Amino acid sequence: MKPKLIIILFCLVLMFNSCAKTGNKKKDERKNNNVQNLSILIPIYMEQPIKEWTYFLQASHPNVKFEIICMNEQYFSSDTTFRDFDLIFTPSFIRGNKYKYSIISQEAIVCVVSFENPFLQSIINRGISPNDLKKIFSNPNSYYWKDFFKTDKKLNDKITIILPDDRYTLINQLFDWLDIDKPTSVTMKSTDSILDLLKIQNDIMTFLPSSLVYNINTQYRKDFLYVVPIDLNNDNWISDDEYLYDNIIMIKKAVLDNKIDSLLVLQYKLIYSIDNSRKNLIEDIVNNKHNLNKNIFEQYGYFVN
Repeated sequence: MKPKLIIILFCLVLMFNSCAKTGNKKKDERKNNNVQNLSILIPIYMEQPIKEWTYFLQASHPNVKFEIICMNEQYFSSDTTFRDFDLIFTPSFIRGNKYKYSIISQEAIVCVVSFENPFLQSIINRGISPNDLKKIFSNPNSYYWKDFFKTDKKLNDKITIILPDDRYTLINQLFDWLDIDKPTSVTMKSTDSILDLLKIQNDIMTFLPSSLVYNINTQYRKDFLYVVPIDLNNDNWISDDEYLYDNIIMIKKAVLDNKIDSLLVLQYKLIYSIDNSRKNLIEDIVNNKHNLNKNIFEQYGYFVN
């Protein structure tokens, strides 16, 4: 082969490779230009389920990059945060007609005591009424267990009220349900700290989210605590309608069948502004297939319709 022809062929090969690389580069650039960042503000305690949820959403939305921002729930404010985030995942109530939302999952707010509480049998039979709770929470340092739960034993244990300081919406809804102002003297600790204390301290009464109260594997309440039945009609006795929520199946059914007061149910919502320029994309994500929500959130103890 003549040297000149070899040189020409060599140049053609170089040009072809160069064009191919340029073409691939342009394809990559077009692909990157199509990627849309979508920011989601969530409570700190929901980080793991939301990460898993967005991981599976990625399959049906390959050009969306989900940016998850965790924040203490008490700092959520729809008026300010929608300027900075596309979606807000929160159990808080939504106000204002410029926002839309979809309920993703739910759980109950439950009254909990230690399984070693010396008055447990009386608690099981009698439950505790909203009127009792109003008295206790209105003056949390003044009541003893014997004031509400009679027993033959000569016990003089004071009721120790501790509430979770990392569950802002839970606290607000609880006191709205009781129709009293939140007392400043109530002891506040993290949910993890309260659960640890319930293992060693039998005089505690608290309210916790049901996702933390039940063992997901066994479906029953964790063995060191007891879920107190609420005597809704204040007759000092637990009737058939005032269920003993020993297992997660019973309380799930009660929540999904609307058998529990709405203020004792936390509804986790994805909220977005109707003014968002990517509203169509957001609505597509918010209204994803039902099974995805069910498969992800129920393994963490939440309930999905």
